[in-house]
Amino acid sequence: QCGALGYCPTAAITAAASRLIRGGQPAQAEKLLLDAADSGNWSPATQMLLKTCGYRGHLDLAVIPCAFTQVPKTSPYFKELLLMQYVLDHARARNASAVCEAMDKFAASKWESLNAWSKVAGNPKAEVLCSSLRGADVGSNFLEIGTYCGYTALHMAATFPSVGITTLELDPIYVIIARNMVALSGKVHDIEIWTGHSKHVLQRLANRRVHDKKLQYGALYMDRWGSEYHEDFAIVDSLGLLECSAVVVADQVLWTGASLYLWAVASRGNCWTRLVPVGIDNDAIDE
Repeated sequence: QCGALGYCPTAAITAAASRLIRGGQPAQAEKLLLDAADSGNWSPATQMLLKTCGYRGHLDLAVIPCAFTQVPKTSPYFKELLLMQYVLDHARARNASAVCEAMDKFAASKWESLNAWSKVAGNPKAEVLCSSLRGADVGSNFLEIGTYCGYTALHMAATFPSVGITTLELDPIYVIIARNMVALSGKVHDIEIWTGHSKHVLQRLANRRVHDKKLQYGALYMDRWGSEYHEDFAIVDSLGLLECSAVVVADQVLWTGASLYLWAVASRGNCWTRLVPVGIDNDAIDE
């Protein structure tokens, strides 16, 4: 799969440096980024990460070309790589809202012109989500299952700047793209992206509670295939990862096979459930 980024190692290097920063190794991240810049691998996200590391040196960016080249249409991740390139070229750095706006603009113009379905949760859906999350206890952290390119995590971070967000993604290419978007936004310390299947990563998150019993989430957002929502919810619930008054939001429950999940939450006496229609346009099916 990483061959999809073979023409563009800058994105992978940026994602690796982001992981080092999250792991408490800013010096190693700084060295990796400076070595990459020396070899011509540079992007606005790289520059933002260097600032995050505390780098105070000077790079002659005028002679360091942005390493992103034309995305080949034969790439299996053509849409997502094109999105990343567009955002890095047009979004204002150190601003999560600006990154989301650039992603919205790209989805509305570029993907529609290609007759491609946008999987980015645009403004209407994002606003419904954040309105729901305002019901979470103040000071609690959020958990997301299904990062994709990082749009929703960034929107949550922009709306709730004091909240820590943990997000899970199975596809390593999406993880790389999302980490570049987060790096550009300056939210590396606020958004933690885990790679792997939820059933494995959730257990790893629960293992942290061995050392910190207070490590729970006040909100859960699930945005992947609905037929597996009930499994994710059951694991999260059984591992004690949710606070008693947690808000749980599941996307696209009416047409992705989420009937088992809907039955599980609707039949529980300790859950209050509401279905909220979000139409993409007047002719589209409600999500």
